[in-house]
Formats: sequence, structure tokens, C-alpha cells
Amino acid sequence: MSKLAGKVALVTGAADGIGAAAAETLAREGAAVVITDINLEGAQALADKIGGSAVALRHDVCDEQAWRKVMEEVKSRFGHLDILVNNAGGSGSGTVEDTTPGKFSDVIRLNLESVYIGCQLAVELMKGRGGSIINISSIHGIKAAAHAVAYTAAKGGVRLLTKSVALHCAQNGYKVRCNSVHPGYILTTQMNKWVDEQEDSAALMAELVSKHPIGFLGAPEDIAKGILYLASDDSRFVTGSELVIDGGFSL
Repeated sequence: MSKLAGKVALVTGAADGIGAAAAETLAREGAAVVITDINLEGAQALADKIGGSAVALRHDVCDEQAWRKVMEEVKSRFGHLDILVNNAGGSGSGTVEDTTPGKFSDVIRLNLESVYIGCQLAVELMKGRGGSIINISSIHGIKAAAHAVAYTAAKGGVRLLTKSVALHCAQNGYKVRCNSVHPGYILTTQMNKWVDEQEDSAALMAELVSKHPIGFLGAPEDIAKGILYLASDDSRFVTGSELVIDGGFSL
């Protein structure tokens, strides 16, 4: 029997990478999936691939009104929302000395404030019947990175935002669980592009692998399996937790 039969899931930033793997995995387990991304063409291609009740919507997660339109569309089409995967985000390199206040704010807006907006609107939709909010943070939400001060701050913020949302929902009897996922370095299109752009890409890749004691880098599907666990009733006793999937990077 499918783990998510009858459930409705919204996955942001799902045109490729972890988001796409999550959307496919949730759909395979029976969920109706709303795939959102600023790249509508990519989101639509994935929706077409999944078929069935999959829906693609253009969505700039930095825009509160865009969030509201997406949630209204979900409610109009399906009547409810059971699962939100707050996956959309982006990198932000720069140390405390060379990151401008403007760049810092942009990274916080994309990686933290957008997650807050998603959580707020999802709680409103879910609190009458329950649900699962899954916020994709990073291993750098737990282990600092000097070369990415804004990104580290944002992803660390996602970790504690998640706990605050989980506690609020539990204290109010909403039956809405909220957990964060902390991937290590994952072989996504975005990451491979960044590595290829470096002067010595082979040396950089070897260095990244060496930081993961398991001996290799993860694939988007490795994270998607963890997301499925948190989306399903298998994790009914789990809220406010961090699911670290990092090949030992944080050890």
C-alpha cells in the first residue's frame, strides 16, 4: 500500500535536484504533487513526467504574494495541503569580511525568510486536519562554514525556525509536525556546475569527497528518501527534529 495515498504535497524549488527527486518520490508513494519553481518550464517538464495529478506552478519564494497565490491554487484544486517541502534556496559564498549587508540580506531572504512564509501559510492550511512541514536546511545549518557566512546563518536559522513552528503547533494541538533535513554535499546540477567552473575541478571534487567519511557524495534520491520518511506516518512521533543525511560530514 502506498504510504501517501490521498495526500497532497507541495514541493518548492522542484524543477531539478533535491526538489525534483522529492516530488518524484512522494508521487510514487501516492501523493498528488504540486511542483513549484521560478523555472516554470523545468517544473512543467517534471509534472509531465510524473503525470496523474501532478501540477506545475511558477513560484518565486522570495515573494509573499506569490506564496499566497500558490497556496490559494492548492486549496482551489485539492481542498487541502498535507505536506510542504520547503526546498527552494540557493548558495551564498562570502566571509564575514567580504559579504556586503545587501548580499547578506538577499541570502537570508531566499534561504530563511521564504521558509518562514511557507511555514506560516502551511500551518494555516493544515491546522484543521494535520500535516507535515519539511524544511530543507543544510549540514551548514549545524556545522559552520567560514566561506559562507550568510548561508550558514540562514540555514542555522531554518533549524531553529523549524523547532519554533513544531513547538507552536504541538502546544496548540494542530497535529502539524515540522522537521528539518540537513544534507551534506549532494551531486545536484547546481553543485556540479559550480565545481566545473573552478580552476581545478578534479582537485575540488576530491577535497569535497574527503570531507565525507563515507567516501562518496550523496545523490538527490538519498535526501528524497529522508523526506518521504518525514512526510509519511512512519514519522508520526517525530517533530522539531533534525534529520542529518551527510555521509558523516558533521562527525
